Amino acid sequence: MFGWLASFGVHSRARSTTTVRWLAITPRTLLEGLGQLGGVLYLAPSFAASCQADLPSSPGCLVESADLAPLLSTRYVGVTCAVTCEGPREWIDCIGADGETLARIYLLPDTDYLAWDGLFVDALPIDGPPCRLPDRDGLRGCRARVLSFSRRRLGGFDMLSATDVCISVLGRGVARDIAVSESIAIGG
Repeated sequence: MFGWLASFGVHSRARSTTTVRWLAITPRTLLEGLGQLGGVLYLAPSFAASCQADLPSSPGCLVESADLAPLLSTRYVGVTCAVTCEGPREWIDCIGADGETLARIYLLPDTDYLAWDGLFVDALPIDGPPCRLPDRDGLRGCRARVLSFSRRRLGGFDMLSATDVCISVLGRGVARDIAVSESIAIGG
């Protein structure tokens, strides 16, 4: 949450105020961290698009719904902090082994900021993913959901599920602004 403060004022207005920290992770690390965040804005391919891809396999990890399946293929994350005209924004780009953008998760005012800051404490910093960088094209055809992840053990597996969550008026406004800037509709 406070990553954007570190870059605020350091750059002149002519320079970018966006910073990205790249990390190599395992799906298990991602699933463990997401279950602690509370309300977030989750952008992922629609059900039809995610069914067209090969089903990911991550030993010991399962997801409860198809729209969470891209998280099982995540091998890298780009933790981005930006200062926009709407205010500070932080998000995580979930990147696959081939460098494709699989999903994006935005911090909202209702997110547990301490869990967000500690999300990837043990992840391995890298210079960047091996192939292409995340771009808006990777998120075409996505849908956005305000949700809360939860993780539980089920027969020796880590199971990630998500439920739509009610958030504050401020949080709904921020989620709406993000969806508009991404040209994506928020749906259930």
